[in-house]
Amino acid sequence: MPYLTDYSYNQLLERVPIKDIDWIDRAFFTKNIFDNEYLYYFFNQLELKRLWKERLLLSKDKENIGAFQEVPTREDNFDFVLSIEGKVKFHKDSDCEALHKGFKNFFMPEPVVELKETDEDKYKMLVQKVRQWFKENGFTVRDYEEGKLTDRRLTSAFNAYFPEKYNIPEIVESQNEESQFRWFIEKKTKRAVAVERSFEYDQFIVDITDLIRKRSELCGSKTMYNLSRYDFLRKKTKEEILKRIEESIENEYLKEVQPVFLENYGIKRLVQFWNDHFKLKIQAMNLLSDYFKWTYNYNLDTFDEVFLEDYNLEKCKMCYELLPNDFN
Repeated sequence: MPYLTDYSYNQLLERVPIKDIDWIDRAFFTKNIFDNEYLYYFFNQLELKRLWKERLLLSKDKENIGAFQEVPTREDNFDFVLSIEGKVKFHKDSDCEALHKGFKNFFMPEPVVELKETDEDKYKMLVQKVRQWFKENGFTVRDYEEGKLTDRRLTSAFNAYFPEKYNIPEIVESQNEESQFRWFIEKKTKRAVAVERSFEYDQFIVDITDLIRKRSELCGSKTMYNLSRYDFLRKKTKEEILKRIEESIENEYLKEVQPVFLENYGIKRLVQFWNDHFKLKIQAMNLLSDYFKWTYNYNLDTFDEVFLEDYNLEKCKMCYELLPNDFN
């Protein structure tokens, strides 16, 4: 039966529709997701709905899981030099070479990425120019791994061409090799999620309790508890943060927070608070996900190939040994 990586499992969660639910309140959370009201306050509505969807999906609740509908293929997010497109894969078994080779790519340079928030059209244009430049110069992952291509060489070549031609800053070069801009990224593929996992319920409760304690210490007041629900703003600009918070205060979505508080507390401290809160939240979500998998005995038989293909995941050609004619 199919093997899913953590990434493909999460993509499946994004693609499977469920019957619409407008708002998940505390009572719904404790009854249908997990019986601990303190955990409810970790999450915003999007995250609560994702947890609800995961529980439905693993429980095979056909009444609340939506029927198949056309799902668009994965779109390029422009974050990397080598474009990432096409369908998400599932594998035949854990021995597939593709499952273990991991992710290898080159980061888009910082002067290009910085345009994403200020000039999206120029940003997308430059992404394509950098990709074309890589191809024309024959820059490859293999050459980088073999030492023929280095961070310093890439940075020098970029700075000699792009800043003057497209009116963007240079990449800051350093005499210290360790401080050079790192172009290359490599991530080992995480093991398949459909493999048997160990789960200790007593330890799970200990870990959840510890996270609740840490969140209580981090927040410490009604003001910060309420602001914690806005940690999705942590990567926004100062102007965007102020606008969203002020609108939420004015519309009374955000209570126990006064505009003067932001001036005194400072945006930099607020962003750090959000980053710390987000880390606790991710740990809580991962713990709940493992709990759901244990509760519903998640294993190799949970999803069949037809179900995965219905939601636009496709068989890995390498481990299923598919030939071009197999797709006709």
